[in-house]
Amino acid sequence: MNRDACSASRCLQRACCSALRLALSLLAAIAPPAAARHYTAAIEHEGVRYGSVTFERVESAGVVHTHEKAAIGVRALKKREWRRYEQHSSARADGSPLTLSRRTVSGAASLQASARFVGGRIELERREGGQTRRDTLPAPADLLVDASLQQRIAVQPRDVPWSFTYSEVDLATAQLVSIHLSSSGVAVGDRLELLRETGQGDARSRRRLYWSLTQQRLLPSWEFAGARFDSHACNEPCTAEEAQYFDLFAGLMVASPYHIPVARRRKTLRYVFESADGLTPEIPATGEQAVARRGRRSVVTICQDCGDEAAPDPAALARFRTANAWVQSDHPSLRALAHSVRANGSIEARMYKLVRFVQQHMDGMRQSLGYASALQAAQTRSGDCTEFALLLAALARAQQIPARVVGGLLYSSRYTGRQDVFSPHAWVQVWNGARWVSFDAGVGDFDSTHVVLAIGDGSAADYADLLRQVRSLRIVAAAQIAAP
Repeated sequence: MNRDACSASRCLQRACCSALRLALSLLAAIAPPAAARHYTAAIEHEGVRYGSVTFERVESAGVVHTHEKAAIGVRALKKREWRRYEQHSSARADGSPLTLSRRTVSGAASLQASARFVGGRIELERREGGQTRRDTLPAPADLLVDASLQQRIAVQPRDVPWSFTYSEVDLATAQLVSIHLSSSGVAVGDRLELLRETGQGDARSRRRLYWSLTQQRLLPSWEFAGARFDSHACNEPCTAEEAQYFDLFAGLMVASPYHIPVARRRKTLRYVFESADGLTPEIPATGEQAVARRGRRSVVTICQDCGDEAAPDPAALARFRTANAWVQSDHPSLRALAHSVRANGSIEARMYKLVRFVQQHMDGMRQSLGYASALQAAQTRSGDCTEFALLLAALARAQQIPARVVGGLLYSSRYTGRQDVFSPHAWVQVWNGARWVSFDAGVGDFDSTHVVLAIGDGSAADYADLLRQVRSLRIVAAAQIAAP
């Protein structure tokens, strides 16, 4: 081949390479910046499938987006519905959070909340019952959202223990939460177990999470009605509609040792509790409830003034006068309701009037198996014991009466339709200047079959902790105590 021919050949090769590079660059320009990773999983409890969840992760223009959507079927008292959860988050490639949003729907009860992370602050928006609330928080340096948390876990070593601490924003309560996440470094199949810890001391909470080694993502889990639901990868495409409905009351009924006639429910009653885990049940004392430990048993005595609870300090009283995310006593519509039923006289007289008002106001049919706030209860005018209790607490606080929401067990068939059992229940206790006194708008009156198991601020998390406790309890003995 002569020199001119070789030169022509090299020119042709260079032209072809240039054309190929140009074509590839054009393809890159019109192709998606990164392929989305999409997964579907079944949601199960004790090996039975009750729903499904989809997860998607997309990287685009230096931003990581995650989107999670789940549906779990539940039923109670012949009513069925889907609890739906949806979450979206975004973060820069370096882990800096950008946005977070979450939506939960259970029948008529719904909550939609979002956060934007701008200039060292968190701009929060919470929509509930047609109302919008906005808050601002400082953004800590260790703040993570789902997208950046997934990135952080993915770079941890697989076969050795590790741990780190970070902050996340609780959209439901508009608060920052410090979390300690750790791994033992031991995987079972595709799943690496993680431990998520929050709080300090006696208030410390621990929860198991799982990381998929092949999919490089957290496997979501949920807990409600005291039961845990985990996600497992489907062997074939799965949809929520193929699942069963979880019975919300399954495992939550505590059998009574004997039938308790109405006349005896106002007497002094004593119960002996045991726990399935072998530990002594942790049952609080109140002004109406005395508790004694006898080995692995807790003996509970209940009457109008059986207990000897210590008086609250000023900080506690202030807390139980203050609005929160579930007891929105500062909302204009709830303040207006409270003002419309204001009464003179003692705390007890004012509370009895509020109880009657709540019972008259809540005249709608039960529309949801979810957990609604006081504001939603007032707007929908329907609910079960939790909605009655939250609305009553909100109206009391709006009148500056210190009110706390307590949860426990009640001998009643009103909300479950089952006889001779104690069922999970919520009601209100107010401070009358001398002791905490119970008022129950759900069933109308307090009696000695109200067993307090937990004292809280009315949050859904508090009620979930209560239901978890109920699942392990049993009453081994009960008796009426003769008057002295």
